[in-house]
Formats: sequence, structure tokens, C-alpha cells
Amino acid sequence: MSQEKLPVGSACRAFENIGIIVTVLLTLAVTVLSMTFFRSPDFHADLDFLMALQEFREYSSDILTGFFQIITWFGTSYLTLPVLALVYFGFSSRQGSFMLQTVGYSCMLNGFLKLTVCAMRPWIRDELIIPPGDARVAATGYSFPSGHSTNATAVYGSLALKVGPRCRWLGAGAVCLLLLVLFSRNYLGVHTPQDVIIGFASTLAIILIMCRIFRWLETGDYRVRGRKKWLLFLISAVIGILSAVYFENKTYPEARDAAGNLVADPAKLALDSWQVIGLYLGVTSVMIFSHYFRGYQAENASLKHRVFMTLGAVLLMFFLHRAVPPVCADLFPDRLARALSSFAVIFGVFGIFPVLAAVTGCGVSSAGDEASGESA
Repeated sequence: MSQEKLPVGSACRAFENIGIIVTVLLTLAVTVLSMTFFRSPDFHADLDFLMALQEFREYSSDILTGFFQIITWFGTSYLTLPVLALVYFGFSSRQGSFMLQTVGYSCMLNGFLKLTVCAMRPWIRDELIIPPGDARVAATGYSFPSGHSTNATAVYGSLALKVGPRCRWLGAGAVCLLLLVLFSRNYLGVHTPQDVIIGFASTLAIILIMCRIFRWLETGDYRVRGRKKWLLFLISAVIGILSAVYFENKTYPEARDAAGNLVADPAKLALDSWQVIGLYLGVTSVMIFSHYFRGYQAENASLKHRVFMTLGAVLLMFFLHRAVPPVCADLFPDRLARALSSFAVIFGVFGIFPVLAAVTGCGVSSAGDEASGESA
């Protein structure tokens, strides 16, 4: 009797299930260890690894340091968000929407883990760890998990997973860039291996879960899809509110460097968490907004419009990032101002801007959604 082959869809879903289980369990296990065993003075295997890399930097006269100082910037929001805009407005708005949701949810999870574990930076745990140059500038707050690793995995990891099977060279490039960013955080001595591993693993879990959520959101007619998105939005809003209460009421240990300077101010960390909440709620709001308002779709736009829209989105992102925070700071209390600022950037670029583009003829939503929306 010949054996029947499982459909490709079944194999993909089995991979997702295994991936979700492994990454979630790994995240939970290492998080618990980071709050217990890894804090023991007897545990220093992670710092030994960083010291080995530091010795290599010294013996090699920093031959690779400049390269990794550049690479590590690809894990900051200053570069990952423009890459996200490039995908959304220049190649595929569908893929961009997936990546946008992944960024929002993974950043929220990263913020929750950071302020729960409260792990100190490597050079605070051991003053012999000396990050080169200005590597400490972007290494603020607590250490676990790595924010750069989270950002890079959310953007380049989801790009490799979703686009890689159709465009192998792009997928391979995204994977290589992701791995380089992950390693750069260790090479520069600003994160331990467990910081990077869980930054990657927790975000990969989010990516795989979002694959399932997006399939669920896309089933049913226009009204059913709308109700599903409202349900997800309400759940996200509750998570955001509960997180704000949690962040405001928990206690945080202070972190000081060898000179006694405060490098992890609890008051500032609680304040910064509102930026993450604002970004998270902005992402989920874009999902609802784009369901009811026809917006630009890169798939329906000409090459000229794609280039124009990508440049416009990046410039708008930069403008809002610079202009909105001062205005919000003058009008609202600090916490609300932080949340509204990050919300405005995301909602303005990925919510309002595509709708205005569609109105002016730079591209419209897919025919199926247009027809469904009009019939509704």
C-alpha cells in the first residue's frame, strides 16, 4: 500500500505548532533561569563568553569592531521601521501589514519581559566587561531580552519566513543580516547570550502565532472579518491597560555602573514603557482602521507610485518622530504624552497616510475588500 503524502499546508502548520511549542517553552525556561540561577554569583559562563570576545577584539586590534558597530544599528527602530515602510509601501502591503503586527506584539512582549526580569547589563555585573566605543549609547535600561534582537527578528525574521520561499536570495539575505545583528550584541559586549537567544526565540514565537492569527482573520465575509479584528483589538487594548497598571505598580532595582552613575533609572524605565504601549496600541488600531477605510496597496500601484510612497512614508515617519513628541509633551502628562507620541507615528504612517494616498489615486485596497466594504 502506497503512503499518502501530507498536503504542504499540513506540513507548514505542523512546523508552526512545533515552532510555537519550542520557542514558548524556551522563552519561559530561560526567563525563569534569568530570574534565579543566572543571578547567582557563581554563574558567569555568559560573562566568560563576552570576555573571550573582548579579548579577541583586543588581540585583533578591533579589526571587526567597526563592522559590527554598523551592523548592530540594523537592529534599532531607526532602521527596522524604515525597512518595514519599504516593504509595506514598496513591495507588498499585505506582507508589510503582517510585519507591522509582529513588530507591535513582539515589542510589547519584550517590554514586559525586560521590566519583569530586570536583568543588569554585563558591564554592571562585571566591571571588566568594557563595550567598545559608543556601544553603550543604545544599550539603555535592563538587559534581558535584547531589544535589538527583538526588532531584527520581527522585521528580518518575518521577511525571511514569509518571502524567503518565493524569493530565496532575499530570504537568505534577511537571515544573514538577522544573524549578524544577533551576534553583534554579544560581540560588542552589551548583551549576554541568553539576552539575544530569548530576544530571538520570543519574537519567533510571536511570528509563528501571528501566522495562525492572520489566517483566522482572513476567513469569512467582510462583516465576520471585521468582528474578528475588533475582538483582537479589544484583547490587545486590555493587555495594554493591564500592562500599564503592572509597569506602574511593580518595583524595580536600580542599576549603577562602576563609577556609581545611574544607568537604569526605575522611574525612567516605567515612563519609557508607555512608548511601547503606545506603539502596540497604534499597531492594533491600524488593523481596525485599514479594515473600514480603503487604503494604498503596493500590489496595485505602479513602480513610480511605489517609489514615491516609500519615500513619502519614510520622510513622514522621520517628521512625526521629531515633531509629535514635543507637542504631546506640552499638551499632556508625561506618560500619556509618551504613549500618544509613539501611537501617532505608527497610526499616521501606516493608517492615515495609505488612506490619503488612495484618495489621491496612488493605489487602493484589493478589489475583494472594496466590494465587500461597499456591500456592507
